[in-house]
Amino acid sequence: MILRTLLLLALATTTASALSEENVNQTLDGAPGGRIIVDVDFGTIDVSSGSDDKVTVSVRRKIDSDNEAQEKEYLASAPVTVSKEGNTFTVRARRQNKNKDLNWSGRCTMDARYTVRVPKTFNSELRTGGGTIMVDELTGTMSADTSGGKLKFTNLKGPTGATTSGGSIELKGCDGPLKVDTSGGRIEAIDGTGSLEARTSGGSIVVRNFGGDAKVETSGGRLAFENINGKIFGRTSGGSISAKLKSPVPGDVDLETSAGSIDVQVPSDAGLDIEAEASSGRVTSELPFTGTRTDRDSMKGKINGGGKSLVLRSGAGSITIKPFSPEVAAR
Repeated sequence: MILRTLLLLALATTTASALSEENVNQTLDGAPGGRIIVDVDFGTIDVSSGSDDKVTVSVRRKIDSDNEAQEKEYLASAPVTVSKEGNTFTVRARRQNKNKDLNWSGRCTMDARYTVRVPKTFNSELRTGGGTIMVDELTGTMSADTSGGKLKFTNLKGPTGATTSGGSIELKGCDGPLKVDTSGGRIEAIDGTGSLEARTSGGSIVVRNFGGDAKVETSGGRLAFENINGKIFGRTSGGSISAKLKSPVPGDVDLETSAGSIDVQVPSDAGLDIEAEASSGRVTSELPFTGTRTDRDSMKGKINGGGKSLVLRSGAGSITIKPFSPEVAAR
């Protein structure tokens, strides 16, 4: 069943400009375990769990330009459609005739927001040609892609994969295998569990209070880790790295920066196998160390008899290993 709704179309025109606005509202019966697909040319996508088994869709689109006819032509060429097939729901707004160019002359602003509420256990596939994607309080598989915009995910449970061609990524309280990628922007992952793979072509990455392995890479920005209950792998082509390890240290740690310092805080009683090298800088350990040193720029050996692996490399910066009290960290 396909429900095409182009409802409540409001047009306002002045001598200097035009404004075309469209609002669509639809409520359909759903059930847990279904799937929502949102595929649109532009605009923000906001998906979260509702209070019942309904699927509700609310759409607002606005185009403001100097050409009213062009605005109406665009809206007609990319109608909002809401469809249901079994327990799969699709919201789509894509231009049907992409071979015909719409050449906007003069001023033009386009804005849209797609707000969707679904049962709490629901899978989602979300795509926008440009805009923010937000998903909140869902259990299920989630994939998201935007050609330019922020990604923000809160309290998701299940496999999560998301990419943006330019924008920040925020993950808070998300559980499951998490894989995110941005071509330019910071990444922050807080209070999650499972496994994390995060990459940005330009921006910082911060991971705190994460229960699982964390593998992160940035082509330009700082890395920060705190209270990670798993292995830590971090690479940056230009930025500092800081890490505060849990007690006891739960997994191996491998950190490398091409240009920046590395500062690692470890429990004072941690047993570690250390391998640290600074091509242009000093390597310093404030914990008792047994092993070999080469001048002041490298060290290899054991702290507190050895244990988990701690590999640190800096191309242009110093490396420092400092102790902290586990009792203080636990509070």
